Amino acid sequence: MLMATLTACGGGGGASTGGAGTTPVVTPALSFNPDTVRASVNAGSSLTLNVIAAVARPAEVTGTVYASVVDSAGVLQPNPQLVRDSDSQYHAVLQTAPGLAVGSYSGNFSVRLCRDSGCASQFPGSPVSLPYSLQIVPADQATFTATPATALAGTTHLGGAAASPINVAIGAASRSWTVSSGASWLKPAVSSGSGNATLAVSFDATGLAVGNYSTTMIISANDGQSVTLSATLSVQPSGLISNSSGLTFNAINGAPVPAQTISIDTDDKTSASWSASASVGWLSVTPSSGTTPASMALAVDPRVGTLASGSYSNTLTLAAPGQSTRTLPVTLNLSPATLSASLNAVTLGGTYGRDFSSTPAVTLNLNTLSNSWPWTLDTLPSWATASSTSGSVSQTGSSLSFTAVPNNAVVGSSSRLLNATASVNGDQVKAAVLLTINKDKHTLIPSETGVALSGSPGWSRLTRTITVTDNFGNFGGMSASSSDSWLAANVNGNKIALVADPTTLAADTLNIATVTITPTDADAVAPEVIRVAMWKGTRTPSSNATTVLPYSNVITDPIRPYAYVHNGGAYIDVYHLYTGQKVASITGLAASLGDMTTSANGSLLYLLDLSNRALVTINLATQTMTGNLPLSAADRNTRLKILRPNGVEILALSTGAAYLTSNNSKLSLPLSSGTLAVSGDGKRLLQQSEDSGTVQIATYSVDYAALNGGTLYPARMTAASHAGAGTQGQDIALSLDGTRVYSASATPKSCSILNPADLGVLGYLPAGDGAPNNVKVGSDGRLYCGTAANGAVSDIWLYSSSGTLLNQFKLTSTGKPLAARQMAVSGDGLILIAITSDGTTTIVPVGP
Repeated sequence: MLMATLTACGGGGGASTGGAGTTPVVTPALSFNPDTVRASVNAGSSLTLNVIAAVARPAEVTGTVYASVVDSAGVLQPNPQLVRDSDSQYHAVLQTAPGLAVGSYSGNFSVRLCRDSGCASQFPGSPVSLPYSLQIVPADQATFTATPATALAGTTHLGGAAASPINVAIGAASRSWTVSSGASWLKPAVSSGSGNATLAVSFDATGLAVGNYSTTMIISANDGQSVTLSATLSVQPSGLISNSSGLTFNAINGAPVPAQTISIDTDDKTSASWSASASVGWLSVTPSSGTTPASMALAVDPRVGTLASGSYSNTLTLAAPGQSTRTLPVTLNLSPATLSASLNAVTLGGTYGRDFSSTPAVTLNLNTLSNSWPWTLDTLPSWATASSTSGSVSQTGSSLSFTAVPNNAVVGSSSRLLNATASVNGDQVKAAVLLTINKDKHTLIPSETGVALSGSPGWSRLTRTITVTDNFGNFGGMSASSSDSWLAANVNGNKIALVADPTTLAADTLNIATVTITPTDADAVAPEVIRVAMWKGTRTPSSNATTVLPYSNVITDPIRPYAYVHNGGAYIDVYHLYTGQKVASITGLAASLGDMTTSANGSLLYLLDLSNRALVTINLATQTMTGNLPLSAADRNTRLKILRPNGVEILALSTGAAYLTSNNSKLSLPLSSGTLAVSGDGKRLLQQSEDSGTVQIATYSVDYAALNGGTLYPARMTAASHAGAGTQGQDIALSLDGTRVYSASATPKSCSILNPADLGVLGYLPAGDGAPNNVKVGSDGRLYCGTAANGAVSDIWLYSSSGTLLNQFKLTSTGKPLAARQMAVSGDGLILIAITSDGTTTIVPVGP
């Protein structure tokens, strides 16, 4: 290594001395070409001078070399450039100081070769004197210059290509000049010229033996000025040559890396035996030996050493006996492979956390073309399994699917970020998949939670079959128990047959029992009990009964043989439908009452307090007010309806407000105004406009899941004008199984049967000459079409669930029409109650 400095300070040092009285002669460590630095320079400018320094004894000058030029006269600028040409030769670029005055300057530079930066120790033969002779001429006097682009130094091999020519810039304004070479191997392109010019100087080693040669070239101007340039030529033995100076492989780690081919020969085209070897094992050569000329394929294999992505260097060495060794640099740039997943997120359980049948598939791809590499998957959570957790993957892909194990998951949403990791040589590349399970509360849901049974002379309804569904769709069995001996709960598959035996019950009594469902599956719960009421009467109604007081609103109890009526005032009267008598009054209410509805199991009554814009809750067991919930909006057009999506009871208002009946948490539905209807499973909600010119019906799917603390999912399914149902929509109902919609509107003079999917008309329930304004479905599936009829025409038309006319009923002889939406059917489906426009309330025995 050569370290160079230039200093204007003087320096000591010299040859070491031997014994007393003797001074050994030490050959100078360097010789210079030219041996004297000569130049003519204009005052105020700087001239670049090139000097070649030959090392006399290279074996002695080893290790780090600190070279310095000591210029005690200050004729040079302190910025020498020292360039290593070989172990035995350097050249220096020196620049004259521009501040020298006009005159002649001569003397010696002292060149030192030191072993340390402070020059405490010098190599043998150091320092060496370099004579100089500089002529500084006035600034306006034209000087003659000849400056080579680089030192005139060339290297060639026997029989090989010539060294590259070097240009010399000649400054000879208004003068002519001639060129004289000191040796035949140094060839200037021309021997003379005039003015400023560029002279190309080439090297011709023809006929020269291996060795080092030096000479000078003198360029003289016609005004007597001249420049002497030193030149050297190194003739090397014939060596191996290649068509490449080095190779670079750019590849994706783990993918096949195409081989590259190079060819080799000798400089003089003579045949030579050769061998090739790599310095690092990931580079291989095929063939690794032979005779020139030849070609060889170079291949890389990152598996040798299991290289990680990055940049790696190697050296290919080419050797032949009697030839100089040739080395070629080889670089390998490895980019990390990319492992990708076709899905970055997988959700098990579906939107509502109940669909565990699907097994979402994920395809892993690794961009290593046909090369496959092993992959593994992170440890799975207990609530999921995978079709595979390890394997091999390439660009063709590797698939795996996930299956939920819901019994191991908590209710709600749980997530785990899983990494699939491929081991590619020294890299670990990953693809992340966010695995989530949505789990609703696993629940068994009875089709009804309130059942009305009855028995009287000539009439009885002593059985009801309840269908129980598993909201996960994998019913695993159940048992059911009744709280009272008069009621049996017999389980057959997912059915519960409720059978009452009133033999032991007292006459004219109302008895209430509860049925508790116990799931066989330990993961499932059945939070809803079925409340069953049994009326044992001694009298069978045979004719209509009319109340004494007028009323405007009526509903029936889903389990008791009661009707609840009010006239918009401050109380609700309770009538027994079998006796026709008022049995109670619920008082202490507001001065202005609106719509009413009951909970599905008959435990609560919900009432609109229009005076205070509140929702009042009444306990039907005690017939007392138990709650008062303020509302943002409510009027006489606001309707109430109970939903049971997924077995969760929700009170819906036609305004779009909704409340969980368990805790009054407020929810929201996409409703505006109009009559409401709900399917038996509580998952289909309908809203029909009231009194509008065109009947508008919207249907919604409604669901509720225990995700995110409990979430209501309402989605509009159909919204359309009911073409064919006429005008002045009044009432709407759904069949027990939700497959039919029944609409009552002023025209046509029939209740319409609609398809809930598209609201297309499937048929009609004729209702004489009246304008339908009520439609109801009884607990036994029978259909009631009520009309605003005058005179002796029937008010109510009774049909079977299949649409067969069964009976007709007339409410009163007053001739007043049935009021809109004021017809209700008892919980056992055997008695009807309705209000006419004058407030007369009539109880109609329908019978089984």
